[in-house]
This record gives sequence, structure tokens and C-alpha cells, in this order.
Amino acid sequence: MGKRKLTFIVAWIMVGTFILGGCSDPKIVNVDINPPTKGLLHYLKQDQMVNVSDNGYKVRVESSTAEVNSETEVKLTLRVLDSSGLPVRKFSEDMTKLMHLIVVSSDLSSFSHLHPEYKGKGIFSVAYKFPFGGDFLLISEFMPDKQGVTVYKQWISVKGKSPLAEKLISDTATKQTVGGLDVSLSMMPDAKHLAAGQTAMLNFRFTDAKTHKPVKLEPYLGTAGHCVILNDTANQYLHVHAATDMSSGENVMFHTQFPASGTYKLWAQVQYGGKVNVVPYVIRVQ
Repeated sequence: MGKRKLTFIVAWIMVGTFILGGCSDPKIVNVDINPPTKGLLHYLKQDQMVNVSDNGYKVRVESSTAEVNSETEVKLTLRVLDSSGLPVRKFSEDMTKLMHLIVVSSDLSSFSHLHPEYKGKGIFSVAYKFPFGGDFLLISEFMPDKQGVTVYKQWISVKGKSPLAEKLISDTATKQTVGGLDVSLSMMPDAKHLAAGQTAMLNFRFTDAKTHKPVKLEPYLGTAGHCVILNDTANQYLHVHAATDMSSGENVMFHTQFPASGTYKLWAQVQYGGKVNVVPYVIRVQ
């Protein structure tokens, strides 16, 4: 067994012990009052973005056409304004990009992760063709200069034919095939014991669909992978980055905390062979 694989298995066992309360140490420490400064618990407390605020910033969206229609591509202009209504002129990179734009249909059947181009003076631009008519959620994620990650959410109505809304049903199978890759999802705690407010570990394993051999994934936007998560009403939003030290080769691990109970859809995004693969799963949180 390789060193990396052994390290991953050991870390997985440690995390499972922590989450399920199997530690034999009788001392109980509140990590929110006394946060750890090193070790596994310190690592787990990092990089958890749960419903980040807009921090008083706004994003005004304008289209190149009088109305947005699913039949034609549209140019979207996004103007980032501060709390005084003035254009924001300086931004810091967040995972190699100045802005991430998530576009999701109201029934969560359609998902896109875009990166608008910065034009200066707080203006970003991107071309996009909506897949069908209906309501779409636009989630703009950016870092104003000297500020933390900021998220602004708004709905846009798109003209055109609308398919029947898909009902969000929890996946019973943990395996699927996407883009020539077989994908398996392991969770700790498992699906039956996944609860709001507790640390959850999500591990994706990728193998070649034809040879069934493990693949070596490529870095994507500065990390091993990204995972966007929304609940069925789209009012709970999480954007999680891969746990770098616990992701290697064919494995990508994410850790997060679901803010409330309910049904969630997640989209894991990884890169292989120069192509970004999006892997959707629907899970239920108690």
C-alpha cells in the first residue's frame, strides 16, 4: 500500500472517530471557545464558507438585450458597488479569479460556474446562454480590496420554454459516471447520520470508466477541487474548497458544516485531461 493512500486512510479513520464521538479521551474541549492552533481539529476549522455575507456590497446586473431569452446568448455586465453605491475599483484574487459567478436554475437542475472578465472601475463582463426559460439564481463571489470573501445573490427571470421542474430527491446510489470517469462518494458521518451543525467529510474517488484504474486529477482553480452546495430553496449556500493535505491522486476530500436540516444538492468540480467535470449529488441532512 502506497504512503499517500495509507496517510489518507489513517486521516479518514481519525476524522470518523472525531465525528462519531469515539475518542477515548475523557476531556471535552469546546473548539469554538478554545480553538485549536494545530493538528487535525485546527485543519477542520479552516476554509469553511457557510452563507458568507454580502458585507454591504451589491452587484447590479445588466444585459445586452432588452430581455434575457434562453434562445440566444446574452452578455451580462456586473457592476460591483459598495455600501455607498460607488463602484469598487480594487479586488483581490479568490482561488485564482477576481470573480466567481454561479448560475443555477430554481429547481437546481442546471448549474454553471463562470468567471467574468474584469473591465475595470468595478465592472465585470461575461457571455452566457441560459439553457431554458425560468428563474435563475446568480451568485457573485468576490473579494473587494482588503475585505474578505463577499457573496451577493439575486434572481433573474429568463424568457423561453421552461421544462417541468425537477423534484429534488436524495440519491440512493453513491456511484455514477461523469465524463468518462466513475465517481464514488463516501461521507462521514454516513448519509443516515448526516446532521446540521456538525463537521461532515465528503470524499470523492475517481477511476477510469473503461479501465477502472485510479486516475490522477489535475489542480483546478488553485486547489484539488471545488464543491458548491445549495439547499432546495437556494437560501443556504456553501462553496467549499478541497482539503489539500487530504486529497491526492484519485481522491478529493471536502469538509464543511451544513447550516440547517433539509435536502441539499452539491456539485463537485474537478479537472482531468484538461476538462472540468461537474459531479452532482443530492443528499438529505437531518
